[in-house]
Amino acid sequence: MKIDMAQRLKFTVILEPEADGGYSVHCPALAGCVSQGGSRKEALKNILEAISLVLAVMEEKGISIPTETPEVIVAEIREILKAREGDGLPLTIETAQVQVPLEVAV
Repeated sequence: MKIDMAQRLKFTVILEPEADGGYSVHCPALAGCVSQGGSRKEALKNILEAISLVLAVMEEKGISIPTETPEVIVAEIREILKAREGDGLPLTIETAQVQVPLEVAV
């Protein structure tokens, strides 16, 4: 499936506060693409770098970039909240949208 550049460059990420401070951050559209940071700003910067690296590898291997869908995002949110509940953590998360620089994704 062909993805237009506007869709291809924007990704929804999920920020999960850590019990000891900082954040874990997940990119549901790119399975397994996670990072972390000591602050929200640092976590977003780090996930952007992780996304860029994943996209570069996908491009190198000729793998199509998956389309981000609400269903994919909701499934990841459910998994994160379930894990937080199991760990006795507050069910607090947030989402944000990051945009990958054009030269990375092409």
